[in-house]
Amino acid sequence: MNQARVMIVSQPNLWLREHMRAQVHALGLDDELGWRLFAPPHWHQTLCGPFDTCEQALLALMAAGDAAQSEQTAFELSFNRIRGDKGEHIHWSFQACGRPKPFGHMLETLQAELKPFGLKDGGHRPHITISYRAPYGLPTLPIGPLDWLIDEIQLVERSGSGKDFHYEVLHRWALKPPARPRPEQLKLFH
Repeated sequence: MNQARVMIVSQPNLWLREHMRAQVHALGLDDELGWRLFAPPHWHQTLCGPFDTCEQALLALMAAGDAAQSEQTAFELSFNRIRGDKGEHIHWSFQACGRPKPFGHMLETLQAELKPFGLKDGGHRPHITISYRAPYGLPTLPIGPLDWLIDEIQLVERSGSGKDFHYEVLHRWALKPPARPRPEQLKLFH
């Protein structure tokens, strides 16, 4: 039995997830992965954690989420490739174009709130994993771009394994709207 773990994530909405899934299918990666494909409803960007579920971790993550909500404006990640580095564990992932400053600010805000609770976190990069058990390394495959406005973060508990694996959303925080409309929103006014 796996220990339940808690973390702060953001999950793509259904529309974006369908477009991501279409990219995976167009490249034949879903056939290649078979059962190794991580279920698309679980695709996410980890922002903080995971930590073993306990009262201290829950309090720390709630404080971190509250701080992010009060300080952070919605921001965009743009995915332009899929890749899988060789190693002991081979993960295939959507990779983002660079590391946007707001993404780094989000991580700094969350990490700062963990310190008073004695928790440390780090190493998160802008990506969404599509397989944690890929059969081989994957060269960089250009896609999209697929633009994702991260306007909400979630505290989730991850538990189970295999077919029983699931996330339960424990809390949600909406981020402040961006100061400027996205380019595709500007088209609405012409």
